[in-house]
Amino acid sequence: MPSLQPQPLKSLHHDLPAYITFVNRTNIFIDVVWVDYRGQFVRYYKKLPPGERLPLNTFVTHPWIAWASDTQNRINVDKSYVFYPQPWQGEQRRTIIYLDLPLLSLLDICIQKVRSLVKPEHIEELEIPRELFWKLKERKEVRVEDSPHITELRQH
Repeated sequence: MPSLQPQPLKSLHHDLPAYITFVNRTNIFIDVVWVDYRGQFVRYYKKLPPGERLPLNTFVTHPWIAWASDTQNRINVDKSYVFYPQPWQGEQRRTIIYLDLPLLSLLDICIQKVRSLVKPEHIEELEIPRELFWKLKERKEVRVEDSPHITELRQH
C-alpha cells in the first residue's frame, strides 16, 4: 500500500534531460529557484526582468519555483507554484514555461500590500482585527542559497 505521507520536495535523478525557456510575463523582477537533492532552495537566476526569457537545461525530476525578487511572494511557474519539467522528446525547440502572477484573493492582496508598507516590528501598532494581525505576523522566512553559477540578467 503506498504511503499517504507527502513526499518531500526535492530533486531525485538527473537522467532524463529537459530543455526549457522561462518567460517572465509579469511586470516585476523574478528569482528562479531550483530545489536541490537535499530539498534546499538554490537561487539559479536573480532578478529576471519583465518580458525577458531564460533558457535552461534541466532534468525531469528537478522541481523549480519562482518568487518576486523584492518580496519573495510566490509566482506561478506554468500555472503552478512548483514546476516539474517534461522529458525532451527530440523537439527542435525548447519548451516555453511562463512565469505569471498568481490569482490572489482580495485579502491576500491587502496583506501583501500592508507587509510591503509596514515593518514587522510595527505590525502590533496597527488598529486592525486580531485575525488580520495574526495573518500579517506569520511571515515565512525562506532559506535560499545562491548557486555558484548564479546569473543576474540586466537590461542593456
